[in-house]
Amino acid sequence: MKLRLLILLLPALFAGGLRSQVSELGITGGVSYYIGDLNPLRHYPANTHLAGGLLYRYNFDPRYALRLQGLFTKLEAWDYNSDDPLQQRRNLGFRTNLFEAAALLEVNFLKYRSLDRKDNHLWTPYVFVGLAYMHFNPQGLLDDTWYDLQPLGTEGQGTSAGGDPYSLDVMSIPFGAGLKFALTDKLDLGLEWGLRRTYTDYLDDVSGVYVDNAQLAFETGPLTAALADPSILRETGYNTGRARGDGKTVDWYQYTGLSLSWRLTSFTECDAIWDRMRNK
Repeated sequence: MKLRLLILLLPALFAGGLRSQVSELGITGGVSYYIGDLNPLRHYPANTHLAGGLLYRYNFDPRYALRLQGLFTKLEAWDYNSDDPLQQRRNLGFRTNLFEAAALLEVNFLKYRSLDRKDNHLWTPYVFVGLAYMHFNPQGLLDDTWYDLQPLGTEGQGTSAGGDPYSLDVMSIPFGAGLKFALTDKLDLGLEWGLRRTYTDYLDDVSGVYVDNAQLAFETGPLTAALADPSILRETGYNTGRARGDGKTVDWYQYTGLSLSWRLTSFTECDAIWDRMRNK
């Protein structure tokens, strides 16, 4: 019987029609925050910002899916919000808009929306991991005016102090976990918590050591010198060569959000037959 059924289904198999393409389009929205030299420990700090984007999900089967997602958010942190007196005296701060384009593999713990009546679930926990491209552009505030920090070279990039300007386009590794719920036959709700491990330590424009402030002012101008070291020790030269940030670590950011997605297609009876044959 199984052989006869397989022969009947072979044309569909070679035509690529045995496994349905279960696709979804959706939106996501939530909050995000930065973790790095200006916020090393605190989760959901005062400078948590709204985030949102679009997603496309391709479900290979009830357990595995590929998600393509675009996300836009804002990150921000200020030393004066820290409880650490040393950070408060450093007095650095930044903001940046951030765009992320990610490809993520999702793994469901339960068979989600399966046609197998014995093993079908309308909710499931899941985990995800992937690779993302991100674009950012940190800015600093001086006298009520915002300035792009990367072109200034606040740690001596592009000056006789050495070093090349850092890139504003880098990769990151998103990972995390969430829950999915089937609201209707076509509509899904998701709740997700995830971290992004970036391949830069300059989301905040802070990484290395202070360069000589007088030299920085001479080569690039007083604006760079003022934004590089806004502490009360700037004019004394005391900070020259001292740690401005922790160059041994990279910056992270976090996203917590809800998603709503609409199923464009659904699994078919052929999918259920194939799953039963494969599991016997």
